[in-house]
Amino acid sequence: MTSIISRGLVLKPSRKHNFCIRHLSNAQNNTRPKMAWLDLRGTGLSAIERLSIEELILRHDPLERCWGIIGIHEPTHNRILTTPLPPFNNDNNNRDRKEEDRLVDIYGHVNDHIIPNRSCAIIMGIGGKPEKLIDIQSAKNDNVLVIKRFSGGGTVVVDHSSLWTTFIGRNKILKDSVKPYPREIMEWSADTIFSPAFDSLNREMMNANNSRKRGRQTLVFQGKSSGCSDVSGEALILPPSAEEEDKIEQQTSALPSFQLRENDYVLEERKIGGNAQTITGDSFLHHTSFLWDWDNTNMEYLTLPDKRPDYRGDRSHDEFLVRLKDHYGNTQHSSINKNSLFQHVKTAANASFELEEMTLNHVLDVANDKFGGLQQWFDTKCRTKIVKL
Repeated sequence: MTSIISRGLVLKPSRKHNFCIRHLSNAQNNTRPKMAWLDLRGTGLSAIERLSIEELILRHDPLERCWGIIGIHEPTHNRILTTPLPPFNNDNNNRDRKEEDRLVDIYGHVNDHIIPNRSCAIIMGIGGKPEKLIDIQSAKNDNVLVIKRFSGGGTVVVDHSSLWTTFIGRNKILKDSVKPYPREIMEWSADTIFSPAFDSLNREMMNANNSRKRGRQTLVFQGKSSGCSDVSGEALILPPSAEEEDKIEQQTSALPSFQLRENDYVLEERKIGGNAQTITGDSFLHHTSFLWDWDNTNMEYLTLPDKRPDYRGDRSHDEFLVRLKDHYGNTQHSSINKNSLFQHVKTAANASFELEEMTLNHVLDVANDKFGGLQQWFDTKCRTKIVKL
């Protein structure tokens, strides 16, 4: 580790200083490593399809590229793969149920327990034991899909509000930028990607709030406010009301800073997503599902794990987790929504990598060339599997 010498003292640099050193080195070399960038939003892929694609790219990309992948995914409805859904003792297993028969709310959450709960999926790490991590009886009663992914880490509930990010690194490309060990990967992802992304997102929120503080524009015609677009008048900037100003001040001051706490990404003392890793001989994959929102009843499928970070203590999931929507979901900011984080993540990645845009077809070509298709990959070599409770 590089040291800083000041007045006879040898000081170890902070992680933020390491981040600066890495960027200074890139600037001196006037080069950035390349990263394939894959935006899967709008593709209609499910959670299990996303996971199968991630492992495919990690292990079988013929060009062995670094990758950044973002997306929002269906919990259970597949676009490409044919996989069973619970209840497994029913051949029809409700996959062909007509859409009009499903009672859903604005988030796509099923409100009728007569039919299986397709609003979420439970995803465990490769070493996870359902009896220790899941309320088995509740999950079975509601016929919730349970998946065991190819990476390590804990158990998460994903739904239509989960924000997925994945980064694949190659040792020969990243070299000394990040060493392929769990803690080093966590620090690299926090310093290089997510801390700059959340700092930038906070600045966007503050700028939006400051713009509102400066006032709102209205058209005045002959001394009266006019909503007509075909009349001339004078545009005046009116200050926000005292009530509006107090609300703006509260929103701005309430923006917490992003931190890496033990092995978790947090805002203050509350976790904002689940992350996991897998490390091969010459590569690593680090993926995160950020919690924009969630249904409390779906979180109740998870039990309090035996192994948990010290800072969590015995807090329940509701006390331990925080919705990003609570900080960044103010509907008065029309430009800021659950997709905003992705743009800031991409901007942060672009500061360290030269991004090359990819499409889903590029990935499916890899599956076709190597295995004859994504289904064949999933059925044979893919380590992500459905768990039958």
